[in-house]
Amino acid sequence: MRGRLIWISTSLANFLMAKTSMTEKNIIVAESAGFCWGVKRAMDMTLETAIESKDPVFTFGPLIHNPQVIEMLEKNHVLATENISEINEGRLIIRTHGITPKVRRDLKSKGLAITDATCPLVAKVQGIIKKHASRGFDIIIIGDRGHAEVIGLMGFASNKCHVVASEDDLELLPDMEKVCVVAQTTCDTTKYEQVVGSLLLRFPSAVIVNTICEATEERQQETRDIAAQVDLMVVVGGRNSANTNRLAQLARATGAVATLIESDEELDPETVMSYDTIGLTAGTSTPSWIIERVREKLEVILNNTAPTPIDKIKGLLSSLVIGNVSLALGSALMVLANSLLAGYMFSWVSAFIASSYIFSMYALNQLNDVQTVKHNEPKKIKFYLKWQDTIKKTSIFVTLLSLLAVLYFGPLITMVYVLSVGLGLAYTVKWFPELEWLPYHRLKDIPASKDVFVGLAWLVVTVLIPAMVAEANLLTPSIIITGFYTFGLVFIRSTLSDIRDIEGDKLVGRETIPLLIGKDSTKVFLGILTIFIIGLLFISTEVGWTTSFGHLFSLTALYTIFYLWIYHMRVISKGIRLDILLDGVFYVSGLLAIIWIAIGSLTK
Repeated sequence: MRGRLIWISTSLANFLMAKTSMTEKNIIVAESAGFCWGVKRAMDMTLETAIESKDPVFTFGPLIHNPQVIEMLEKNHVLATENISEINEGRLIIRTHGITPKVRRDLKSKGLAITDATCPLVAKVQGIIKKHASRGFDIIIIGDRGHAEVIGLMGFASNKCHVVASEDDLELLPDMEKVCVVAQTTCDTTKYEQVVGSLLLRFPSAVIVNTICEATEERQQETRDIAAQVDLMVVVGGRNSANTNRLAQLARATGAVATLIESDEELDPETVMSYDTIGLTAGTSTPSWIIERVREKLEVILNNTAPTPIDKIKGLLSSLVIGNVSLALGSALMVLANSLLAGYMFSWVSAFIASSYIFSMYALNQLNDVQTVKHNEPKKIKFYLKWQDTIKKTSIFVTLLSLLAVLYFGPLITMVYVLSVGLGLAYTVKWFPELEWLPYHRLKDIPASKDVFVGLAWLVVTVLIPAMVAEANLLTPSIIITGFYTFGLVFIRSTLSDIRDIEGDKLVGRETIPLLIGKDSTKVFLGILTIFIIGLLFISTEVGWTTSFGHLFSLTALYTIFYLWIYHMRVISKGIRLDILLDGVFYVSGLLAIIWIAIGSLTK
């Protein structure tokens, strides 16, 4: 049943929002591409350490084999070194590959604070080697001689260790009575099986322990599967990354042309255009934002033809979403829906004020937060950089128009609106001085503040100000419930986007709710909150605190459950499609309001 539901959801999502094209050219992206869980864990530990530590932070060797990530870590004051003598203070992070016991002793002897980010799977292999070496076994490691992980593993073998890179190396092995065979966790599975087969012929009683990481096996198999379907395989990752190079080798072994690149800038349009079907995968040390940039660049190259009507519609829709126009229109629709729910008069001026505020504040926030947008949504940053002058001028213009509108309604509404704009500026712009007792330079820097402030902003401009314009009593249950309901919907939407943006937020040191309590806990919390606001709306409508529109309006909360589930099942989990899905909650609200008005007109 579950599989059937996933298939239905996937089919529906693809029908509604898939990036279709009239061209026959196609891009197949590997689902497993990007950070493995061991690398994610190491990145989490490193960035958390960098945020919390006031002392210098070092990694013993490059944390991962990716130049862009190393550059980002350096910007966060995390430096890589393999020279112990260079480190006399601060905190040292042991990278995913692990280290030898001797190196660990040397580091501890210096009195350094150590954070061990060794991949748990690597640590498991270390334990296997140590146990069997203590029992008199000779250790054979199948892997790349000179790789950081292999060097670390060798240190646990008590000088009875042999590294085998291929079957040819077997001839160099001495005669041994007791043999234990392990593998580098990122070893080529095919090579491993071949070497093990030959080893058993010579050492039939050897203890064989397959220590290849499951994620590695999955990634390698997916690479083979995709490579068999495409003309060109693009592999993204550091050139010094063994597992990335191995993916390129596997792709070539299937007969596909494979190219290894470190960034989208290395893509040659002429080369790409000469192929109809392109596969895209990445090594375990390649962050998602780099993969996304490459995918987007491939799409631009392949679709660099005369646009079809469908392409034009898609481009327009994408621009409306990225440029926050869809959010602005969504806020106007929320003003309409909220007026029906709370029972006060709808005002087009109120809708304009709300949409102006939402457009301006979101645009300002994103233009002042280039680094986070750069890593989370690379497509958006290109749009903002191209249109930043137009966006700034438009934001200023509509803000001034909305200010003139609120001035018409008197000093109280004007004061509320000006205060909201001021808080919006304080949220995104670094106004506060750098003081020892004041670690935050803007409201956004306060941990877990983003979603609360965003929810409050929507409450003010889509409920509070429209109610004041309609001269409604703000202390009535209907307005209070409507305000809470709006806050809840926006809070859930905003927090879910934080789950998507967790990687970029880590890199810039922003502490969002998902970073503080974890992805899974956040999803559970959002689910509980959604159920709560559905129940609240149902009860408030039944007892007469809100209008009967509340029964129909509850479908908006059901839509929220729908997109939470869609995201959880990874049917849609990133990009413009996710933004469209999230923004849909406001358009569902508007559609329900229009339906309600139409029903009312027909029944008169």
